[in-house]
Amino acid sequence: MIEKKVLEKYDAEIIQFKKNDYIFKKGDSAKYYFQIIEGGVKMNYYNDKGNEFVQGIFGKNKSFGEPPLLINSNYPANAISINNLTLYRLTKDNFTKLLLNHNNIHFNFTKLISHRLYFKAMMANGITSNSTEEAILTLFKYLKNDIHENDIPFGLKIEFTRKDIAGLLGLSTEATIRTIKKLERLKKVKIINKKVYY
Repeated sequence: MIEKKVLEKYDAEIIQFKKNDYIFKKGDSAKYYFQIIEGGVKMNYYNDKGNEFVQGIFGKNKSFGEPPLLINSNYPANAISINNLTLYRLTKDNFTKLLLNHNNIHFNFTKLISHRLYFKAMMANGITSNSTEEAILTLFKYLKNDIHENDIPFGLKIEFTRKDIAGLLGLSTEATIRTIKKLERLKKVKIINKKVYY
């Protein structure tokens, strides 16, 4: 997260969106750095059959969509608000100046991108196992250990819906629901008020 005072020093704008608004669409050229103030964003795309694949979900104080911005490319996915959304929007030129003028932010940004690459590798390992159970547990372990650094048994509430989990892992929603119920029977997760805890 880049501090508010730094973003404002480089003329970041505050922009608002309503639920289900597009921040950008797949194929658009990357022109801005985005950082969420309030609300959430999902990045997704649809295959030829119209099936949705979720690339990631981002919440308060998180940024999204940076790789195409850094390599002068187009977005490989859509970014859609999942509720009322307020975010900072910083032009590409000003974002580049910010990174070049602040070594600590540049380094933290490099770590952020590395975490995301690691996540993609972890998910690929889980998905290629051909085990829905292993793919879901790989996701939950990553969220618990690497994102939240939470070591309390069943201490992490999974904020994703079953559909979100399916989209992230390339699974069907039905298979995801069945597998999570199985994981509950095996005492690997708990379900409380329809929410999954790992």
